[in-house]
Amino acid sequence: MFESGYTVMDGQGFSETNSKLNTCNSTANPGRALNILLVDDEKYIREALEQYFNSTDYHCISAAASGEEALNLFHPGKFDCAFLDLKMPGMNGLELLKFLKEKDKTLPVVIMTGYPSLDVAVDTMRQGANDFLVKPFSLKQVKATLERVIREQRLLKENLYLNEQLKQQQEIKGLNRELKRRINQQNIIHQISEKADRLNTSEEIYQGMADMAAEFLDAEKVSVLLLDRTTEQLLVIATSGFSPKILGRVVGSLGSGVPGKVALEGEPMVGRPGKDPRVDALLPASIIYLCMPIKIRGEIFGVLLVADKRGAFSFCAEDIFVARFLLDKAALNIENIALYESMVTGLHSTLGALVSAMEAKDPYTRQHSRRVTHFSVLTAQVMGMDVAQVESIRFAAYLHDIGKIGISDSILHKETSLTASEYEHIKQHPVIGGQIVQDMDLDSQEKAIIRHHHERWDGKGYPDGLAGTDIPLLARVVAVADAFDAMTTDRPYRKAKTQEEAVIELISCTGQQFDRNVVDAFRQMLDRFHPQKPK
Repeated sequence: MFESGYTVMDGQGFSETNSKLNTCNSTANPGRALNILLVDDEKYIREALEQYFNSTDYHCISAAASGEEALNLFHPGKFDCAFLDLKMPGMNGLELLKFLKEKDKTLPVVIMTGYPSLDVAVDTMRQGANDFLVKPFSLKQVKATLERVIREQRLLKENLYLNEQLKQQQEIKGLNRELKRRINQQNIIHQISEKADRLNTSEEIYQGMADMAAEFLDAEKVSVLLLDRTTEQLLVIATSGFSPKILGRVVGSLGSGVPGKVALEGEPMVGRPGKDPRVDALLPASIIYLCMPIKIRGEIFGVLLVADKRGAFSFCAEDIFVARFLLDKAALNIENIALYESMVTGLHSTLGALVSAMEAKDPYTRQHSRRVTHFSVLTAQVMGMDVAQVESIRFAAYLHDIGKIGISDSILHKETSLTASEYEHIKQHPVIGGQIVQDMDLDSQEKAIIRHHHERWDGKGYPDGLAGTDIPLLARVVAVADAFDAMTTDRPYRKAKTQEEAVIELISCTGQQFDRNVVDAFRQMLDRFHPQKPK
């Protein structure tokens, strides 16, 4: 057994010391043996240190006579510590040190040398050595050095672990912030989509853009500017936080001023109104604003001006993202409404042409559809119907007799009373009308007006014999207006009744042919809008 009370000499064997080394319970090795890499070209030193380490709790598994030999033994994580001789043939200790530290930054390395100098010591420490042993050294020094560098290694690993944990926590916090931001962003997008989908007219969308921009961008002042392509001017068409007096005001022109430049270039801009007299007329010079282009199919449609952000100095990229989504969603709705309005206009034109063709066949019913529509709309308003119902009457009452285009001219132009078969034929015009509009974009109430305006309250009408409240309400309104206008218009086989005579006829038929509530409302309508002239 190798005695621990010796000093290691540089190639000169061992010299006895006065102290004994405690070879057990090393503080450098609590719980397991240490794997040590020993590299020295002096065989005696290698054997002495290897014998010492093997006689203690340490376990030297690898000893090498050169740097090249050490490279073949080393791989990261294999060793707990390395003792390297500084002066070796071939690869010296500093070169080997650099390689080991590149592969394993936490590996403690002790440099051993018999030619010490301050410059050498500083250079080795600068290269990454953890400690420095000067030959000859005692085994007690080896033990103390090993314990010290192992403690430092553990502290280093703990620090690295804690730093990694801290880094991971910071990354998690960053991910949580990003997740929170994205959740908030998706929530805003969902709310914008829901609110935009409830806007049904262009006017509602423009105002909705202003209100939603104020809400979701936390802005005190918002205005929507529409680009007039004819004059190339920007007009205020909706606001939030501004005086209503600025509606319709011109705020710049295409290419002139910040809004004009945004409208021309199609890119958002952030600035101060003090540099633009047109915007300065709306905003104080100290307020920073965000100006966004409104596009439909890539074409500039207008500009959104947002200013005076609550609790912040300026607008950020997140605000621009939200504003872009809001404008894209609103632009899509505007486009859809424009397409729908264009389609409805085309439908009205087509159906209007059919009505004109029908009226051209029957000169006695010319203007009849317009008068029936007029009386029906006023009656619906007296009855307190909602806007949608009134608009359905306004559209479909004009078409109520469109099926007459399929009736023979000889019957329509007959100047005497109709025969039974001719009457049965003319009773088909609501069915024909229903077939004409069947595949058109009319709602159920509008189609019901065309098919059921000749049904009777007592169920003896046509074409389906509906009775009472089974007859759609709007059809009941048109039925009264239709009968009134027919009675007060000259026919080839009879003269027109007076308004008073027609009203008496309506009253006498109430509860049999007509709905009492509708007749009462119709009479109120006449008193209010068409009072009889005194005789």
